[in-house]
Amino acid sequence: MSAETEFAGTVTRGEIEGEDDDLVAVAPSRKEGVEFIRENNAWGFVRMNREPEYVAIYISEDVQQVKYIGKVREIVDADEAELARPVEEYEGYDSGKKVLFFEEDSVYELEDPIPYENRVVFPPFNYTTLGEFKSAESTDGLF
Repeated sequence: MSAETEFAGTVTRGEIEGEDDDLVAVAPSRKEGVEFIRENNAWGFVRMNREPEYVAIYISEDVQQVKYIGKVREIVDADEAELARPVEEYEGYDSGKKVLFFEEDSVYELEDPIPYENRVVFPPFNYTTLGEFKSAESTDGLF
C-alpha cells in the first residue's frame, strides 16, 4: 500500500497563478475520486480532445461544489500511466483513456469552492478559462 499524497493546502481562486485564458477542465467526481488524486497525484481515465493547463474537480453527491484544482504536468495514455496500483484495478480504466498527472504540490482544496446551480450537466469534462473559473459565482457561471 502506498502512502497517500496530501494536498498542497488551501487556496482562494484569486490566488491561483496563471493566465486568464489558461484552459481549465472541470471534471465531475464522487468523493472516491479524491482518493485517486491522493494516491497518484493524477486525475484518471478520461477521454479528452483538448489539453488543459488545470483540472478542477466538482464533487457530486451531497457536496455539490467544485472543491479542488491542480496544475497539469503531463497527459499520458492510461496504458502507459505509472500509478500506485495496476491500471486494471481502478474503476473507469479503459485503454483508450488518458491520465493527467499534476505538478508536485499543485493540488489545492479551494477555500472558496464553486457551488452547483441547476443548469449545468456535467459530462466527463467541461472546459472553461482560468479567468472565468476565478470569477464564477456558481457552476452556471463557469460555462
